[in-house]
Amino acid sequence: MAMRHCFLGLYEKALPDELSWRERLLAAKEAGYDFMEISIDETDGRMARLHWSDEEARKLMRNILETGTPLLTMCLSGNRRFPIGSEDKACRARGVALIKDAVDFSLRFGVRVVQLAGYDEFYGPRGPATERLFLESLREVVHYAACRGVILAIENVETPFMNTISKMQRYVERVNSPWLRLYPDIGNLTAAGLTTEEIHAEIRGARESIVAFHVKDTLPGVIRGVPYEEGTVDFDDFFSFLETEGFQGLLVAEMWSDQSPASMAYPGKVQRLLREKINTSMRKELSHGNYKR
Repeated sequence: MAMRHCFLGLYEKALPDELSWRERLLAAKEAGYDFMEISIDETDGRMARLHWSDEEARKLMRNILETGTPLLTMCLSGNRRFPIGSEDKACRARGVALIKDAVDFSLRFGVRVVQLAGYDEFYGPRGPATERLFLESLREVVHYAACRGVILAIENVETPFMNTISKMQRYVERVNSPWLRLYPDIGNLTAAGLTTEEIHAEIRGARESIVAFHVKDTLPGVIRGVPYEEGTVDFDDFFSFLETEGFQGLLVAEMWSDQSPASMAYPGKVQRLLREKINTSMRKELSHGNYKR
């Protein structure tokens, strides 16, 4: 039963922005999650977290210890604003510095995995030059992270450059470091139009590189804001396949709060839904005797 002990985390943006960190961490714990994933997105406010003062850092650490809710992963989407494949040298340098700051932040707070969005360029034009620069920058930040014991992991996104696991895996192989892994998003794979069989093949082909999964629902071409079980992701098949393959890693429920008080109850509902599907997949595989050891 491979997934029995896999931690299930909650994406920070599932909860209203107005919550304090103590309230946020307590809400995740009370909703039944094992940890929280912190977001460092394109906004100045969230990027400023990477430069918190010692006093601010101590306050967050107290909240983590007192609530018992660790920050194990970081969703670093700020590189959409400062892509590391940009042909603009200053923009690219900001993107590289952002990742290095995220690594340093992870050292302070015990974050194990920093997820990198798989964009060579986001708002500007892209081509062979941006792909080359992305690889150069990726090697630089992976070296920095490796020397500090922090894992960087690429996420598949909605653009053709990195919309499948196999495309991500090629960069893992080219960088050739145990500190660069994969953090796929099952919703993004489904939204990209991959069939169930193709998703199985994608996961199986890179299984040893995968350290975590984002678990969300999506629709074709719609990767955000789709309520669970109202999209096209087959969660029953996904968890059954992970169980059969012997997946060991982290799972993170990714959703977005509408900022209303009523949204506070939704993460708990999702946690119960996902745990039941995980438990069902384990019972199913146990009855079939299909475990890979």
